[in-house]
Amino acid sequence: MGSRRPPCGRFASRSRRRSTIVQSPSPPRRLAYAALFVAAGLTAAYAESIPNFELITLTAFLSGMVLGVRDGALVGGACILLYSLLNPYGPAHPLVTASQVVGEAVAGAAGGLAAKARLDRRPRAVAAAVFGLAALALTAFYDVITNLATGLVFGQTRFWLVAGIPFALWHIGWNVALFVAIGTALVGVIPRYAARLS
Repeated sequence: MGSRRPPCGRFASRSRRRSTIVQSPSPPRRLAYAALFVAAGLTAAYAESIPNFELITLTAFLSGMVLGVRDGALVGGACILLYSLLNPYGPAHPLVTASQVVGEAVAGAAGGLAAKARLDRRPRAVAAAVFGLAALALTAFYDVITNLATGLVFGQTRFWLVAGIPFALWHIGWNVALFVAIGTALVGVIPRYAARLS
């Protein structure tokens, strides 16, 4: 009895496609992770009572580290969009809402890029510095584009940008502290969950 020859031609390509499908991450698991991140971000957003103290940006960033650039952006955008639409004070102006979605989508995508640096293999001080710089840059970007959108809607753009500086500094300070404390504590755990989807 001769040995079986490996499949060739179109049969080989079908075999490769089947093995790819079998080995690919489960879409329901990926969807479940994304839903958990959105729920965590919304829970923290509605629970907060301190102005500009929020966990959506950190949640979006961590979701990107677990789910990747694309899905992290989707989680960040979906989270802030739902928060804006379900806000008990009413939704923001569509342009302001769009700026919020862009800001948090960028945070999610940035988390996906940061995951490629494998911070769990770096010294803890390096990981803390990366988280801190990410928080500073992402929060500042979010505050600038949302204040700019508010100025475009209500007029006096310079006023809104200048008036928003104290709130932006408070926002940046809180997020830097949260990113460094929580992100650095989770840096060793995140790759394990990301590995389940790869």
